[in-house]
Amino acid sequence: MPKALNSLMKHLRDSGININGSTQKRRLKNIGYYHGYKGYRFAGTAANRLPLTDFSQVAALYDFDTQLKALFYPRVMSIETALKNYTLEAVIKDARSGVFEDIWRKSLTDYRSYTGRAYKSAWDRRQRLRGEIDSIIFYNHKSRDVIGHFRDADKDIPIRAIFEVMTLGNFGSFYDCLDRRVKTDIVRDLGMPTNLDSELRLKDIVFALKDFRNAIAHNGVVLDVRFQSGAINTGVSQLLKQETGVGKIDFTDITDYVALLVYLMRRMGFTKTECKQLITGYETIIERYRAELPFNVFSRIIKTTARGKLSALRQFVSNG
Repeated sequence: MPKALNSLMKHLRDSGININGSTQKRRLKNIGYYHGYKGYRFAGTAANRLPLTDFSQVAALYDFDTQLKALFYPRVMSIETALKNYTLEAVIKDARSGVFEDIWRKSLTDYRSYTGRAYKSAWDRRQRLRGEIDSIIFYNHKSRDVIGHFRDADKDIPIRAIFEVMTLGNFGSFYDCLDRRVKTDIVRDLGMPTNLDSELRLKDIVFALKDFRNAIAHNGVVLDVRFQSGAINTGVSQLLKQETGVGKIDFTDITDYVALLVYLMRRMGFTKTECKQLITGYETIIERYRAELPFNVFSRIIKTTARGKLSALRQFVSNG
């Protein structure tokens, strides 16, 4: 039989976590046993248990994570919107059309640049994308203001309407299937470097952002980067090092995602003030919880390199 709240509190005490009183009981009820204690008792993986001794530390980790998500969410959404718009402009120009079927034939042709097994793999990716697009259209056709409007008028569905209801994962697949000439146009518009295969790096960045964005939007745990679905290509770290001067980026620390966001914001023309606000907001949050949490807990989440990285980021923004 499931445990009542009092029994869960006793279980926490039996597990070495001090919890008592009506205030902590209410807090446990508000954050939830599984989302709260179960979610924040480890860093990254379940094997990496944190040396927690008091429920106040669990609550602090929960608040730490919540404040990070509140800081990141509007920035990530703005970057997602901008990436889609940069891509829309490039594909419409390349296909000389805003209709998806024209873009499918003229611009989503990356597979043609390969031979042998690589050709088959790229061709398969393109067909999977077709399935994703068809699903997007089908599941959104009842929406009169987006897809349904064009269905009811018996008109071709424009790519802009599809992009309105496309997930970041769908967008990553779409970008991956674009002909290299279109990708080159996008990265040039963003001002990304020409010597680090930015066309491929931007794909890696999109999929890294996809995991990050989904964790934020669906209230997953963010502060220990457990949301990553796979390793991020080291080429992204090389790009950030060359462009921002921030070293030792490996995306095992949430600070590295701050560096990625700031870099993209500057490439998209966000103001220096906006970028500095993100850096300062992040620094304020981590300094608060550096003081509130025991060192042997905080240091498992935020690395000692964080301050140096933020300093380098500020220099990048000031000089950019």
